[in-house]
Amino acid sequence: MTTNDVIDRLIQVGQDLPAYGQTALTWLTGNVWWLIPVPVVVAISVSVARRRFGRKPLKDRQAFELLPTTGFDPVLEDVLRFAKQLAQAQRSVSRWAFTPVRGTAVRVRLLSQGGLLTMRIEGPARAASVLRHQSYSQCEMRAVGPAVASSERPEIRLGADLDTSSQTALAA
Repeated sequence: MTTNDVIDRLIQVGQDLPAYGQTALTWLTGNVWWLIPVPVVVAISVSVARRRFGRKPLKDRQAFELLPTTGFDPVLEDVLRFAKQLAQAQRSVSRWAFTPVRGTAVRVRLLSQGGLLTMRIEGPARAASVLRHQSYSQCEMRAVGPAVASSERPEIRLGADLDTSSQTALAA
């Protein structure tokens, strides 16, 4: 095959391009009925897969409580160091396309039980060893066990508590 043969073949393909485009357009208009549902099916499949792969990390979460001492007064550098360590704990859990972010998230909860303020750190069980080493210097860390208990749902109250008679008056 010579250079002239290659050039002649390229010119012939270039001249046939409008015919190829017309054939592709005819095929597309004839088969558009199944091209529209394909992205919908793919999106639903990916959503179902992400939900299924996200169940296990959400069930297997570990919690640790930080109990401050009476002289606990961290400086800004300690707070920033602690925040950076928590961010590294989330990155230590490998994520891939189907594992949702909410399954690998590290959560910090401030709890007050009996007047004592504690901070609870929750994360995936795979990051428990990293979470166990994150603490302030003047705090005691203890393992709590499974992260979410049904009795520990947050309760938010704003303003003064209203008695039942004033609540019924407001509802009317």
